Parts: sequence; structure tokens; C-alpha cells
Amino acid sequence: MHVFLTGERQIGKSRALNRAAEMLGMPCRGFRTRFLTKERGSSSLYMLPAEEEGPLDEDHLVARLEQGRLHGLTERFDTLGTEILRKSREDPDALILMDECGHLEKSARVFQREILRCLDGDQPVLGILRKNQEWHAFIRQHPRVKVLEVNEDNRHMIAETVVSLISQEEK
Repeated sequence: MHVFLTGERQIGKSRALNRAAEMLGMPCRGFRTRFLTKERGSSSLYMLPAEEEGPLDEDHLVARLEQGRLHGLTERFDTLGTEILRKSREDPDALILMDECGHLEKSARVFQREILRCLDGDQPVLGILRKNQEWHAFIRQHPRVKVLEVNEDNRHMIAETVVSLISQEEK
């Protein structure tokens, strides 16, 4: 069973994902995205292997702010993101994290194919889906994926639900 969380921005999806991953006690691979806001209000998005804290450098850049809008660098998702996920699949005991699948990678077809390979594999996947993204259809419709909505009422207990779903599959 693979579990993806979705919900409104800043509702606690990443916090729930991190808590569930910690409760599962498995090594974590996959990716995490991080924003870095620089002086003059420009912002950039970086993708890092889930097991690393940094660096937030040009090698990990996947989107940059241009003319007031964040623009995804499709070729970076297709190269960096694909490589991170491919390496993640080499560790059969690991939980694959995908934090988060948003709108910036909608044209990154190579990256999306690697996500599908992860979903077709035997390792559990725990991820976050930004709401209302058409390219997520193949994730949402995958027979081994369960999508849970995080909201004000369940955000403090959703990690336990995630752990239960993934643990059931592991048995």
C-alpha cells in the first residue's frame, strides 16, 4: 500500500508525513523539497534526497522565481528527481518519501515515469500531492495508492492512519 496525503496549504501534511515515517521506523529514501527565500524577495525550490539536509545549491535547484512566479525547471526534475528516485529503489528496506508532488513538475515526463516505477514496486511509498493537479491522475488512480485528505479535524491523528495502512501491507 502506498499512501499520499493531500489537503489545503499549511494544514500539516509534511508534519504528518514526517511523523508517520518516524513511527514506521524504516530508513527513508526518496525526496523532499525545500524553499529558500533570498534577499530581494526571490525564492527558489530545491530537491534533496530525503536522507539529506542539504546543501541548497545550484545542483539541487528545481524551480526559481521569475517575474513574480515560480517556474519549474523540467529538465532538473527529469534528471535530479529521477536519479534520486532510482537510487531509492535500490534500497529494498526503505520507505520512499515524495514530499511533495506539486504543479511545477507537470511537464517532467521522465520524472513521472520514475514515480510510476516506484508505485509499481514493492517498497512502500509515502507522499504528498498538491491539490487539484491533473498530472497526478496516474498516482491517484494507481490500484495500490490510497489518498488521504488532511484537514483541521484529522491532522493530529492522520499519521497513525498512515502507519496502519502501510503496516497492514507489510505483513
